[in-house]
Amino acid sequence: MSLKRVLVVLALALAAVSCSSEGPAPEKALRYRVREPAPTLDPFQAADDNSLVYIYPIFDGLVEFVPGTVDVRPAVAESWTLSDDHLTYTFKLRPGVRFHHGRELTADDVVYSVRRALTKDAKSLKRTFFNALKGAAEFWDGATTELAGVVASDPRTVIMTLSYPYEAFLSVLASEAGSIVPKEVYSDPAGGYLSHPVGCGPFMFESAEPGVSVTLTRFAGHWKSAPRDGIQKILFRVIESPSTALEEYRAGTLDFTQEFPPGQRTRLRQEMPDHFHNWRKLQLFYLEFNHASGPFKEKRLLRQAILHAVDKEFIVKTLQEDKDVVATGIIPPAMLGHTPGQPSARYDPDMAADLLARAGYPGGKGLPEIIYHTNDSMGLRLLAERVQSDLARIGLKVSIKMMDFGAFLAALRTNPEKVPALSLVRQAFYADYPDPDNFLTEMLAPSGSGNTGHYDNPALTSQLDAARREPDHLKREALYQGIEKLALDDAAIVPIYWMGQDILLRPEVGGFTGSPLGLFGIPWEEMSLNR
Repeated sequence: MSLKRVLVVLALALAAVSCSSEGPAPEKALRYRVREPAPTLDPFQAADDNSLVYIYPIFDGLVEFVPGTVDVRPAVAESWTLSDDHLTYTFKLRPGVRFHHGRELTADDVVYSVRRALTKDAKSLKRTFFNALKGAAEFWDGATTELAGVVASDPRTVIMTLSYPYEAFLSVLASEAGSIVPKEVYSDPAGGYLSHPVGCGPFMFESAEPGVSVTLTRFAGHWKSAPRDGIQKILFRVIESPSTALEEYRAGTLDFTQEFPPGQRTRLRQEMPDHFHNWRKLQLFYLEFNHASGPFKEKRLLRQAILHAVDKEFIVKTLQEDKDVVATGIIPPAMLGHTPGQPSARYDPDMAADLLARAGYPGGKGLPEIIYHTNDSMGLRLLAERVQSDLARIGLKVSIKMMDFGAFLAALRTNPEKVPALSLVRQAFYADYPDPDNFLTEMLAPSGSGNTGHYDNPALTSQLDAARREPDHLKREALYQGIEKLALDDAAIVPIYWMGQDILLRPEVGGFTGSPLGLFGIPWEEMSLNR
């Protein structure tokens, strides 16, 4: 054997040893930081975006939002038609759509899922989403066991009938409220689906280590083709500290983080421009009063005093480093009913002090301590302290009560009689679906799942019902603008800012698209991971 051939054989042998020592190619796993565990993995009980970052990949509905937009496109339904009177939707299902446990999805599963979204025993928070569906109110109240508004005419056809035209109905079905679940799993009285959810979405639940991590894996049987070099797994890791998360991101052990330590936003934008993404969301950060009883319920002037006492510009410019936009109203830009150029309730401590005196509490005299409720994070702590300082300027005493996110959500749903009357709560409302009916009804109507302050204004509620039923788009817009003005004049809440979203994402993740809905609307199934 010649020397040249010996060298070639030796090189091949070394290459073989090298390949065997490396083992199989690593899975394309997106390493995703979350701040705290999800309160629920049930799409009908979810009322927070921490839960929805899992729910959106696991569950599909008849339709879905086009990535990066609020437009609706087919999903489990390959097509639909709408009757001339805009009351009846007929959906034709794709053939061969399967749940993660293997069974083929049929029209009966869609009917079961909508019924479950309207079932009190399922602890559903989606009642108001289906207000327009024929028979929804009677079904929810238990007056009938039949839900006339949704039927399966054959295994691949679902017919949904509304009581009145509702232009946002397809958006409702594209939200978590439209998730389709298998009856044999979700009728389990032991609730096994809470720890092992089963849907028909692009990722399926693989495993969880409580309080530590959740792993989703690509569902090979999904109806939507995976892109070449697509993400095969999403590893959600619970890392409470944003500083720790940033350290891990810098070290290369995270691909995604969505919260920065206070004061570092500007530097990170400059330091890692290829990693930094920001976009506007349909989300409002605000302060919610306890309207159930006491001075906040009885004294509009007191609520107005607080509205003018909080320095929103400082919060946005200094604490948030311009990530967000000062809210001049409730309905965010790019949503029907938003009023461009509307003046904000200005920061004016003198006006606030005068309003406080007119409410009967000059310099805060006679008013007990206000309890400010918030979940605990570095940024929210600084914001709470700023509100405390602003209110102290007009003589109001504020005690800050911080808790972890799960306890905070539980506290919001506590019987109002057990909550201190003078409670002020930090809130953030995201659009489940991009329509002002969702935004205003959920936040301000007595039936709204987001109305944890128990605000009840019959005139406003009546106008919300009229706007929901209005078939004319322009008239509907004017109605919502009037409703927003009524809420602002009544100081129903204290709008602080419309939220932006910052993230760091490794450039190896290709095809990234931010969502107006927020983090849970990001279509990871359509992206690649090039490593």
